[in-house]
Amino acid sequence: MGRGFLLGIAIGFGIGIYAAFSQVVLPTVNGPDRIPDKAIWPTSEQAKSELFRISKWDISKHGDGSTVSVRRCIRIDEYSIACELSAHLGWIEGEKFVESVFEGASDRWTMVAAKNR
Repeated sequence: MGRGFLLGIAIGFGIGIYAAFSQVVLPTVNGPDRIPDKAIWPTSEQAKSELFRISKWDISKHGDGSTVSVRRCIRIDEYSIACELSAHLGWIEGEKFVESVFEGASDRWTMVAAKNR
């Protein structure tokens, strides 16, 4: 087996992996329906109330000095959406980022999971 043969196999292998990756993985990650229109994202008020609810914080005590903003979202499935939130909580100094998962629909989202980043 010569160098040309081995080089041909290596190039063919590389092209095959690239083709499989670009046809299977990239459309799944970058598909147009994966990034929902902002109109269906949870509102900042919904995100704030849901973050307080799931964290079992007293919104009547700390809600006025706190803000939550929805920075970006990606659709998981028809009834679920994952979002990155930015939170300024009245009793904590500085901005905190939260990864969250909401279920439901655009008129009423319920946070089912949240994780501080």
